[in-house]
Amino acid sequence: MPAPTSEDPLALAPPTTAWTRIKTAGSSNTAMEVPVKYCKTCNIWRPPRCHHCSVCDNCVDTQDHHCVWLNNCVGRRNYRYFFTFVSSGTLLGIFLTFASLGHCLGYRSMEGVPFSHAINEHRMPFALFIYGLLITPYPVSLLTYHLFLTGRGETTREYLYSHKLLRKDRYRPFTHNNFVKNWIVVLMRPRPPTYLHFKQKYEEGDQRFGPRRGKRTAPLVAEQQGGGLEMRTVGGAETSFQGPRSTAGNASSA
Repeated sequence: MPAPTSEDPLALAPPTTAWTRIKTAGSSNTAMEVPVKYCKTCNIWRPPRCHHCSVCDNCVDTQDHHCVWLNNCVGRRNYRYFFTFVSSGTLLGIFLTFASLGHCLGYRSMEGVPFSHAINEHRMPFALFIYGLLITPYPVSLLTYHLFLTGRGETTREYLYSHKLLRKDRYRPFTHNNFVKNWIVVLMRPRPPTYLHFKQKYEEGDQRFGPRRGKRTAPLVAEQQGGGLEMRTVGGAETSFQGPRSTAGNASSA
């Protein structure tokens, strides 16, 4: 239910992280109310399409996915740079593959020798050709997938989540119903401003220095107590290694 107009919906956090409807606009021509979540870790109300990344430990606006190759989240402010990275990797892989093959074919044509002889004379270009055949399909498929997503006006997270619903319940509210328009909106829009201003003067109640609600409460396992296994003394309370000892004395006493 929408919050009463007499109360401030941002005054207190809800007791759970479930979706909560708050009054997001006061104009009479508002199309719909947007359900939002309160993030107890970041202490903020998440904007639409915003999700909390457990790896980055931060809320990301229009989160697409967390890229393990970049060790960073891909979201609203850096998606075009990720797209440029994938596109350039695809073009570089295609260029490597055909340029290496063309080097061998060019030598065969100029010298009039069999292709096997050209490979024997230019082994490195042929090895790069095989390497290009192996690695190029991955960036090509990734680029094709993101062209498909941006054309639909969806993120990776939204696309995967929509398949958990029935087809009649799937809805894409951020699409412009045209592949070209969606590409233009995503790839050619101005870069939005950041929400974080680390150089601003600190004010009382600034959440950047507030207590975190996501701190570890469970005790560490035995291996992590004391700095990890590699920082612990070998042998524990036992005596250290004293070198080889003769067993002759033990045998004679027995």
